[in-house]
Amino acid sequence: MFKKAGLLLAAVFCTLDLYALSFSVNGTGWSTKTDSELSNLSYNLPRGDTSHAAVSLDELFPAVYEAWRLDFQSARTEGLTRLSDPDLGNDLNRIYLIRDEDSWALLYKSRIFYGVERLNLECEPLERDPLEIWINWEGIDLLRKEIERWAVMHAVDVKVTEVPKPDSKLISISQAGGDVPDIIMVQSSHIDRLSNSGTIQNLDYMFPNGMAEQGRNAFSHDDKLWAVPFYSDAQMIFYNPMIIDTPDFNWSLADFEELCLSAKNENIIPSAWNSYSASFLIPFQMAFGKQNLVEPDGSIIINDEPTLAALEYVINLHNKGLMKPMERDAMTSLFVSGEAAMIISASYAIPHFLELGIPFKTAPLPINPDTGLRVSPLLDFKAFAVTKRSHNTVGARRLIEYLCGMGVQQRFSAETAKLPALEAAWAAADTDKPWYEALNISSESGTVIPTEKAYSIYKNTMWKMLRFAISGKMPADQVLKKTQDLVNKNIEDRE
Repeated sequence: MFKKAGLLLAAVFCTLDLYALSFSVNGTGWSTKTDSELSNLSYNLPRGDTSHAAVSLDELFPAVYEAWRLDFQSARTEGLTRLSDPDLGNDLNRIYLIRDEDSWALLYKSRIFYGVERLNLECEPLERDPLEIWINWEGIDLLRKEIERWAVMHAVDVKVTEVPKPDSKLISISQAGGDVPDIIMVQSSHIDRLSNSGTIQNLDYMFPNGMAEQGRNAFSHDDKLWAVPFYSDAQMIFYNPMIIDTPDFNWSLADFEELCLSAKNENIIPSAWNSYSASFLIPFQMAFGKQNLVEPDGSIIINDEPTLAALEYVINLHNKGLMKPMERDAMTSLFVSGEAAMIISASYAIPHFLELGIPFKTAPLPINPDTGLRVSPLLDFKAFAVTKRSHNTVGARRLIEYLCGMGVQQRFSAETAKLPALEAAWAAADTDKPWYEALNISSESGTVIPTEKAYSIYKNTMWKMLRFAISGKMPADQVLKKTQDLVNKNIEDRE
């Protein structure tokens, strides 16, 4: 009996793998994928209230300069079905094979073709010229694996180098006439300097459908897009559930202070963050009613009522012993050792805390009841820019399209606890993750780091001046007035 059952099960699996799709390029066979091979390549693709296992065509065909026609045969229709579009090559990462019961269907825009069996792409394949990409920040090993996966898939030699401060290095090498990479990973505060130095390309033509508008804003400057967003981190409250109770996610600043008071004793610091950094003042500025961090004319206003109210609130927390100013490493060390009940950090800390196995939970930043506005976390986006002197611009585009496509966006964000720039990838995320809701609220209420040079000047100047305010060496209003004067002068000097 068991032997018969085993033979039957084996037969079922063999039957499944008898279903295979063949892929041709310009009428010549390219590859064949069995059902199980396609399943191993697949990821979730949300469609309405459901999701399907799916694989995009850019992972099944060679990388192309351009493509203009896709022909395929289907078990459910007679003859050949033809899709013609002169821009088809730029859409391959948004055309999917999706799992449909015992076969695969083709999803093209809003149309579905069931039972697809043979596909032929009329195109100009990309020459296999080498690429170089500079990467940085968290998730380096995982990102390197994804790039290597694409390189193997398309038989392209890709040199991957981890480069701290990639903006400064690119400008320096470019000015010296040295060899530059094709792609660099950047953050939004790099864009003003890089675009003005002429070292990166305008990428308006590359912004993918479905990318978060916040991501476009993070890398737009002078009404042009300079990099394609990859992911973002958002600031959140991290707290020790062994010390304080779980807050309601609609909690107020008063609730936050009550939790601080409940945790305060000679051995426990109630809360800690780097209050000497403008990155931790800006969220409070927005909560106290600031409309724009940078004005439409590129200026920045510091000595206004919302900023004064925000700074006085932070100073008051410090004076009451509810918050201790600490730089990131020291703050994190105290939280890990259980000596700090709460810290403000960003989502990049989640994998580190999980690896350490410490007790922690997350919550969105609280709401200011006087304004009804949430303390607005900074959204720190990272993106890919193409250098002006790239020797393989189309290859760079295809690699970026892959990295910003559904599969990589899902896998990378799931492993690193980051917000994918592709909104549909976040929709497909595991909502059972304990930090999902807090991260989702943080994303919706966040403030994008500006690209304007005024922001960098403001941030660097505040780093020096906030110490005077929090230590009580200078009244808050005088600190802001002095800072405004310094920022204005620095902006004038750079123009």
